Amino acid sequence: MKMDTPQIVENFISMYETLHKDNLHLLQPVYSDDVVFIDALHEVKGLPALEQYFAGMYGNLISSSIRITDVQCGQSKDDSGEGVAYLTWDMTYVHPDLANKKPITLDGVTKIKFKDKVTYHRDYVDMGQMLYEHIPLLGSAIRYIKRRAVS
Repeated sequence: MKMDTPQIVENFISMYETLHKDNLHLLQPVYSDDVVFIDALHEVKGLPALEQYFAGMYGNLISSSIRITDVQCGQSKDDSGEGVAYLTWDMTYVHPDLANKKPITLDGVTKIKFKDKVTYHRDYVDMGQMLYEHIPLLGSAIRYIKRRAVS
């Protein structure tokens, strides 16, 4: 049986597929004031801290886009009564200091918990794919290690 996608998850998807440094006000209707956000580099608590984190992140990029590729929704197994969703996505971005300013594409998974707004957001990404492979010298070493690991 397929579960309908809750409206807050639809709102989350719409927001991320259009989010950039000049429209960070779109975070407010989606995230709770006490949201917990975790990614491979940071953990922030509270909407003001999340807005500041995104302002810094998007401010450092030349361009970026996210495309949600799959969504799975259900109920959290704990007693919180929250919904839970897992979203897979592709992100393409250009950073002035990485990959000679060429687009970098990575895929990831996001887990969110929600009631009327998102209360918890955790991103899972391959840091090599996102960052390390695109740093001079370090990138060459990581690509070499990856090749050796499968031969």
